[in-house]
Amino acid sequence: MSQDTYIETVLASINDFGRGSLSAYLILSIDRRNTASEAMHVVDLALKYRSHGVVGVDLCGDPSKGEVSTFRESFRKAKANGLRITLHFAEIPTSSMVDELSTLLSFEPDRIGHVIHVPDVIRAEIIARKLGLEMCLSCNVKAKLIEGDYSSHHLSYWRATGSPVVLCTDDVGIFCSPLSNEYLLAAQHLNLGRKDILEMCRKAIDVIFGGEEEKDRLRNALSAFEHVVEQRDL
Repeated sequence: MSQDTYIETVLASINDFGRGSLSAYLILSIDRRNTASEAMHVVDLALKYRSHGVVGVDLCGDPSKGEVSTFRESFRKAKANGLRITLHFAEIPTSSMVDELSTLLSFEPDRIGHVIHVPDVIRAEIIARKLGLEMCLSCNVKAKLIEGDYSSHHLSYWRATGSPVVLCTDDVGIFCSPLSNEYLLAAQHLNLGRKDILEMCRKAIDVIFGGEEEKDRLRNALSAFEHVVEQRDL
């Protein structure tokens, strides 16, 4: 199967499902093991299918592999053409040197994922930029990317900085924890109440890649849900 056929198949499935209460969009991934030309091809594919539901590009793959500066021109092109950018970031100690993380931040990402082993100087830059932070509780605990259990997850630290925290699965097929369960785990182990969860959801909406209309729809849906719950508690 060609890359085009693969993308078209996924997009067709999204289109068949429709965009009701749940909307889906597609982010294409650059693997850290890719060459510069392979990475540029991914960006070109994202641009080709942008009008069909592709919203951005990601950097992923084995964090111990590759030299991230290889992808500088690819992400520069993505940014220049209005694609949104998310990056797997500081997953393991060997991919968390200041030079590498500074290079990744030079790609001007909109969101970064995992953010586990982040040096203080890089933390300050992340907070100043108000980057969206993709938190993957089950992945980090079950894959032993962090020390300790759910209660010691760094989501609490980042949330306290005021950064937009986005709960993610990474992924449900491997760790058998759908997104609803990730919210339950956060509430149970990090002592988050209803207001805390709703606040986290609102900040997460601000950094989605679905566009302003989709953001407004989700904000309205969240406010409606909150109203229903409050009325139920009266």
